[in-house]
Amino acid sequence: MRAGRITDPNSFLVGDLFVTILHTARTLSIAVLRSTALFLNDVSRASVNTTIMQASRTTAKISGQLLTIVPTRPSSDPQVPVSFLWDGGYVKTQSVIPGTSESTERVVILSVPGFLVEPINPEPTLIRLTHDVNTDNFSEINGGQTTWQVPHDALIAACELLWAKTLEAKLPLKSIACVNPSDANSFPYQLSDG
Repeated sequence: MRAGRITDPNSFLVGDLFVTILHTARTLSIAVLRSTALFLNDVSRASVNTTIMQASRTTAKISGQLLTIVPTRPSSDPQVPVSFLWDGGYVKTQSVIPGTSESTERVVILSVPGFLVEPINPEPTLIRLTHDVNTDNFSEINGGQTTWQVPHDALIAACELLWAKTLEAKLPLKSIACVNPSDANSFPYQLSDG
């Protein structure tokens, strides 16, 4: 049985997952985010029509939390499919506490223009206690062993599409959201061989 949407497929809702392009200091990368706020003409919305959201001259802005994902079945054999599973956590960054010299970690929340958003509908999956998944990577999943799975080829296709939109819009690199994670292994996403 395959999971499907229970809402209008032409609507993008707060809580939906999406892919966008981000960069770290030296790397341009694809990222999976969970939407936390949607804006159209600077007005907060619960949902946005995907066609309007993705139009090249859209006023839509989407905010979201950057998910930490880990690879499954990593292999040097290109015939073996690789997927990425959400480990239940979010990429975090250091944030200075105002008025002090101390800092704390906080979840990365980013805002991106709607035309740089590609909605995804990942497969729910059961974390298998086998050789293809290190269960230590899923300590943040509470109350069960179900998570989201995104195929590697879906991320590649989304990256190519978003990069083409970026070039078409002649978007300068400094206009692409930047991430400075606390843990360099949490983003950008990588296969186990780096």
